[in-house]
Amino acid sequence: MKSTSFISKQVFSGEYFFLNLTPPLGTHGVVVCGGLEKCAPNYHVARNRFKYHSLEYVVGGEGELTIHDETYPLHAGAMFGYGPATRHVISTNPLNPLIKYFVDFVGPRFTQLLKTHPLALHKPYYFSTHVRHLFETIHKNGRDNNPQVHKICACLLELLILQTADAALLLKDAESPAHQTFQQIRDTIEQKFLSFRVLLDIATHCHIDASYICRLFKRYSKESPYEMLVRLKMRHAADLLNNGHTLIKDVAAIVGFQDPYHFSRVFKSVYGVSPKAFIQSDHR
Repeated sequence: MKSTSFISKQVFSGEYFFLNLTPPLGTHGVVVCGGLEKCAPNYHVARNRFKYHSLEYVVGGEGELTIHDETYPLHAGAMFGYGPATRHVISTNPLNPLIKYFVDFVGPRFTQLLKTHPLALHKPYYFSTHVRHLFETIHKNGRDNNPQVHKICACLLELLILQTADAALLLKDAESPAHQTFQQIRDTIEQKFLSFRVLLDIATHCHIDASYICRLFKRYSKESPYEMLVRLKMRHAADLLNNGHTLIKDVAAIVGFQDPYHFSRVFKSVYGVSPKAFIQSDHR
């Protein structure tokens, strides 16, 4: 492992990448370094200051984060951030050591996005999106010998911040029965959207009151259950039209619309063009 002063030596094993440890003053946005750490049982990092901004994501184990004199538990799925002036302590449960990704960076390209991100509150948040995959992708690209690695990692970090901005949950919400029910309903809609026509169909299948489903989506999602259902149906319709199913009435029937004119209006409201115009356009 490369000897670098701000990298903790209290790790069982670590895989790191280093892109630019001395970024120029006034840079728009640079990924400095990152890594995957399997913490040792004695892992305990206490900092009053740090050189860069950082995001960390826990993929396994347990620990604690103390930040601005508040202490929070850390479990798999937790993501947290800190900056140069953020006093913080990260420690692990010695019986179940932390495994975590981190990425360090500088520049307003990223810090401006974080100002309106839930992580700006300096608490660990939990995410139902594929955050682990994003960290893995940054890590993999950072360790590759690609001449465009700096630009690739910067774009991936920006994507990570943007995709997590509206999906953050506190631990009590992430582990609550209400959120678990919401996730089950979402999974059901994604798997069986062709079988549902209206919200009542979803409620009947899930054996859950329709008004309660709406409250769950209002709490945990940016779209209603019916908006999600329509989005999935129109996405499937676009795939069918794009793959040679040019009879609009047949596509409408497949996605659950008895009236092809109603289907056309809904399709246009989603994609901005009618199914007929979509077929005739130079789409891929």
